[in-house]
Amino acid sequence: MNVDDSRVRNRDDGSEEDGVDDDNNIHASPPPNKKKKKSADHSPMNDRHMNPTGKPAEAGIIQEVYVENFMCHRKLSVKLCRNVNFINGQNGSGKSAILAAIQVCLGAGARRTHRARNLKDLVRKEAGADCSGAKLRVTLLNKGSDGYMPEVYGDTITVERSISLRSGGFNGYKLLDHNGKEQSRRKADLDAMLDQLNIQVENPVAVLDQEEAKKFLTGKAEDKYAFFTKATELERLDRCYATIHDNIMEQNDIKQRAREGLQGAIDNTKNLKKEWEQFQELDKLEVQVQQYRAQGAWAVLNEKQEELDVDLRVSNFLMLSDASSVPGFAV
Repeated sequence: MNVDDSRVRNRDDGSEEDGVDDDNNIHASPPPNKKKKKSADHSPMNDRHMNPTGKPAEAGIIQEVYVENFMCHRKLSVKLCRNVNFINGQNGSGKSAILAAIQVCLGAGARRTHRARNLKDLVRKEAGADCSGAKLRVTLLNKGSDGYMPEVYGDTITVERSISLRSGGFNGYKLLDHNGKEQSRRKADLDAMLDQLNIQVENPVAVLDQEEAKKFLTGKAEDKYAFFTKATELERLDRCYATIHDNIMEQNDIKQRAREGLQGAIDNTKNLKKEWEQFQELDKLEVQVQQYRAQGAWAVLNEKQEELDVDLRVSNFLMLSDASSVPGFAV
């Protein structure tokens, strides 16, 4: 999680499930400025400045966290500075609830917070039966070249998460621009934004709660190896590769079924092509038949014409022969 300049640190050893509805016991403030001791030895760290004047803050820094009816908080707004923030308070005052709110609002599941099995269990119990649910908001800076779609969201992006206890209520995410106007409700857009800003709420190196810290310090070798795989993102990469492999196998199965389904269509196409070629031959034969019929008609006409000519010549010859037999007729 890219919140090195706005890190929330836990210091309580107890549980917060009982809850204290006293939000004024929690304070977020930057560490006091201390004068640096001059040293004869020059160190590069002496010339290193965090967020120098005039330089915009890096994108992805948490600016404000707001919770409503979440765990032990009725309403709470915590504004953070650009550097390291320390949150202090008595046990059970709700310090870990702020960290859980950041995790849940930025896409983590309820189990990841180690506070509940499902999101509805994170809704404040003291709110009563009239409570419709919980609402969480995390505002992130979105300045600099690493900002996520600054032309759409502006200098800040606010992620709002609603947890509804009523059927038909909205359970999901909203991405708000710097004016508080809703721009998206798609989980894919939230994931793209987190990826752009390099925020990893499920990475124990970025968000280390009490349970993960206990596993790291006192856990077995298997627990420490699981911590290592999460911290180095090997676990996420393994899931990603497994998903890609499953998708490839699924696509291969779909391709094979499509080929098998197309084989019948291919055979049908070949048969239709043969029939079409046969019909083309029939068309040619019909043209030839018409030509032969025309030639036959002309042949009959010519034959009849020749017979008529012969009959005319014979008739003329007979007429001349009869005329020559008449007395006084000379040819």
